[in-house]
Amino acid sequence: MLLMEKVAMLTRQNETFALAMIIESKGSTPSHVGKMIVYRDGTIEGTVGGGLAEHYIIEESIKALQKGQSKIVEYKLNKHAKDGIQMNCGGTLRVFIEVYKSRPELVLAGAGHLGYALAKLADFLEYPYCVVDDRIGYCTKERFPNASNLFVNEDIGEAMLEANLNEQSYVVIVTKDRDDIALKTALQFPIAYVGMVASKRKVINIFEKLKSEGVTQEQLEQVYSPIGLEIGSETTEEIAISIIGEIIKLSRENKPIKVKQLNR
Repeated sequence: MLLMEKVAMLTRQNETFALAMIIESKGSTPSHVGKMIVYRDGTIEGTVGGGLAEHYIIEESIKALQKGQSKIVEYKLNKHAKDGIQMNCGGTLRVFIEVYKSRPELVLAGAGHLGYALAKLADFLEYPYCVVDDRIGYCTKERFPNASNLFVNEDIGEAMLEANLNEQSYVVIVTKDRDDIALKTALQFPIAYVGMVASKRKVINIFEKLKSEGVTQEQLEQVYSPIGLEIGSETTEEIAISIIGEIIKLSRENKPIKVKQLNR
């Protein structure tokens, strides 16, 4: 597979990675052209010439991924030059590091009015999403034509399990009357976010119920409820905007990344 084909595939799969590409090469350098995919753990595909310069480019790519910002880096491949690196080539390299960030993957637990409004916003933002519900008549392809998957089961906990929740999942719980089951199931997984639409009294009741069923206080502290940014929202559509706004805000925050040890 050609490297740019791999880039296209990773983008379709909603992966996070960086693409380092030589944009200028002067004098003697290991390579005048080259592209390299750098993953968050420091593994790579492709090359920009190898050697110490490539090592530094990998390090800078990881930093760019951590900050979520693309950048240009430049290296003097001359150990005798001011600000040069320990190489004898003598030339200079400029490399553009482009960050490809994964989009939040929404899990809409509830196919009612608010779930529908959230799906419309996800369509506009081109966020991937699936819908989970216990009602066949609501969770349909006609109502959610762009959903990646629809998971319907009379036991909404089973439907949640089918959604394969993971570290990229942003779970929004807006069910008709199964919030406790959906939340308990979601908290079993290392998800990026879970929020629940509920009054303060309802939150207290659900939390007490889940504690009696073995859910820990630490798990419950992960839950965003009240859900959404404080923007004075009242209508269904405004509430959906506040929820998506909160998810966008949290997804932009820098998170620690486990990095593979690089060998110099």
